[in-house]
Amino acid sequence: MRALATFAGVVLALSPALASAQTTTPAPADPAAPAVPAAVPPPVGIELRLPDPGWYPARTPSSVTGLSTPAQVIEPLLPQTGAARSEAESRLARGQVVGGAQQTYDLPGQPTLRAWAVQFASPGGARGGAEAMRWALRVRADTSTQTVIELPSPAGARLIVTADRAGGTRTTAIIAMGTWAYGVESQAAAGQSPEPTVAALIGRVMERQPDRFDPAGAQPVGVDDALRAALGTAYAATLRRGAAVRPPVAGTTQAATYQGTDWALARFSGVSSDPVLFRRPAGGSAWTVVGDVGGQGCPRIPAPVKEVWGLSSACPLSASPVSRPDDPDALTGDDSPFRGLGTWVWELKRPGDAASVVTQATTFGLRTVFVKSGDGVRYWKQFDRSIGTFRAAGLKVCAWQYIYGRRPVAEARVAARAVRAGADCFVVDAESEFEGPRGSYGGRTYRAARLYMAELRRLVGPDYPIALTSFAYVDYHPRFPYSAFIEGPNGVDVNMPQIYWGAFRQSVDRAVNRTARWNSIYGVPIAPIAGTYEREVPSDLRRFRCLSAAIGWPGASYWSFQETRASQWPAMGRPVSCTDATLVRTYPTLRIKSHGDAVVWLQTRLRAWGSPVARTGFFRGQTRAAVRAFQRSHGLQADGVAGSVTWSLLLGNPPPRAASRGR
Repeated sequence: MRALATFAGVVLALSPALASAQTTTPAPADPAAPAVPAAVPPPVGIELRLPDPGWYPARTPSSVTGLSTPAQVIEPLLPQTGAARSEAESRLARGQVVGGAQQTYDLPGQPTLRAWAVQFASPGGARGGAEAMRWALRVRADTSTQTVIELPSPAGARLIVTADRAGGTRTTAIIAMGTWAYGVESQAAAGQSPEPTVAALIGRVMERQPDRFDPAGAQPVGVDDALRAALGTAYAATLRRGAAVRPPVAGTTQAATYQGTDWALARFSGVSSDPVLFRRPAGGSAWTVVGDVGGQGCPRIPAPVKEVWGLSSACPLSASPVSRPDDPDALTGDDSPFRGLGTWVWELKRPGDAASVVTQATTFGLRTVFVKSGDGVRYWKQFDRSIGTFRAAGLKVCAWQYIYGRRPVAEARVAARAVRAGADCFVVDAESEFEGPRGSYGGRTYRAARLYMAELRRLVGPDYPIALTSFAYVDYHPRFPYSAFIEGPNGVDVNMPQIYWGAFRQSVDRAVNRTARWNSIYGVPIAPIAGTYEREVPSDLRRFRCLSAAIGWPGASYWSFQETRASQWPAMGRPVSCTDATLVRTYPTLRIKSHGDAVVWLQTRLRAWGSPVARTGFFRGQTRAAVRAFQRSHGLQADGVAGSVTWSLLLGNPPPRAASRGR
């Protein structure tokens, strides 16, 4: 490792006071590659050697920029104007930029090449800054598409290919090491072939840098196809039987090693907005799913690993499709119709009704339309007639059916008809008809729910996206069989509680918080439905979205299109500015004398962890003993009360042996 004085010298040379001097010391020649012409010394901090003789011409580039201010280095990446530029500047400012340098090669007839370095105040700032630069490239007004690829070497590097609307291609390799973010960028105009060596060049840049001390003690690990496949296999093992094994969404995987343990973080396609955390013994073969990052501050990720991944300043750092539907990162690599914003349609009576829905949805940023396709055993053909209109406008189209439970198998076959017609997702609407008699938590309504879901899954398969919508307040409807619709390999993927605070005559804060606390126990993503039919005021609709984003809910929608007033539409879909911090997930407290479906679910989770407790829906002595045993096995105070900490552990993935004992 090079002496600390060398590193300190680089830091000083990039201070604003010295930047204008443009004094550099050329790096020693690399016999394996043609040197940068002596007349154009590389800037301090970038000891650049271009490795490909066939690509780099043996002549002086037409223009070269040496030392630069940080603003000059970063400016070409940023959006030109507007809210996106302000947001990009804000994200970069969090890392506290110290200095910057760049070289630009303008070669006639060839893509422009730029190599740059930006120093931040901390390693975490550099990692976050590198991610902010990628985000800035994506939200530029001239960006058409962006693809992000993890590079196996150098560890932690990403290749970002951005196509612009004029037909050009910008290929950028970015990596953060120590307090620095480095980049090599090729800008090909329309008609030019993109520069193919950018990924190799970032490796060459890193080879020529001084060793960077890593105060955190964690080190990045390169991401390759084998790692992505291993994470996909580990994640699939936590899903329902028969679910397909899929690799993580491209460009979302990070890996690091720390104190004898390898860690990885990745996102998978589906409605959940939470990245999935993995770990394994360093150098081992089998990855274990830890779960989500633990909410605000990502407490499940060791602090040094967060630093390496650039998550130390704000964790988790991800856009919300509920509050910021204009942010491309809100739907990165994930086309789930449950993510983002939507509107519900009951009837389409006239020929122009579907076109009216399209106009409002596309004008105000809604991406999914939920159209009624059935009522009990009757199929509504309005879904078939309207799906083409919605699809042509670029909208997601989901079907929904109100069910009664008297003929559950026949009702499931009606649901499957809409899936065959092309629905992007399906929502089952079950309400008062499924509330059993007082004191019954496992009778006819539970059987009907399980029969319906079993037949529907048989017809549409284990991977088709299905949601349940019903009452928001689990504690107020203890006899509704939420658990029967959600549990097991046939269960729904998403829970869509109906948070109609106007009808409840309660504040939006109280309604959302109560819904979140009780529905979180079921362990599936929540995409709530707000009402517009009680003339809910725009400020409350915006507040609903901000609270949903703070909780981490990936989507939200509104009942119903027909009853939405003109004054409500802007508050429903246009971007909103939210100041709420990420809310810590909480759960209800269950104890002796508690009863209802929440207790049924508690008993279900205890059984999954190996306890033979009966699912009665009543919290009595046997259930308390099982809770105490679970608490003791996890190092908790064995008080026999299921509170937030106990719930958070119960909702984790039990070891296979424990799961088999509880069946």
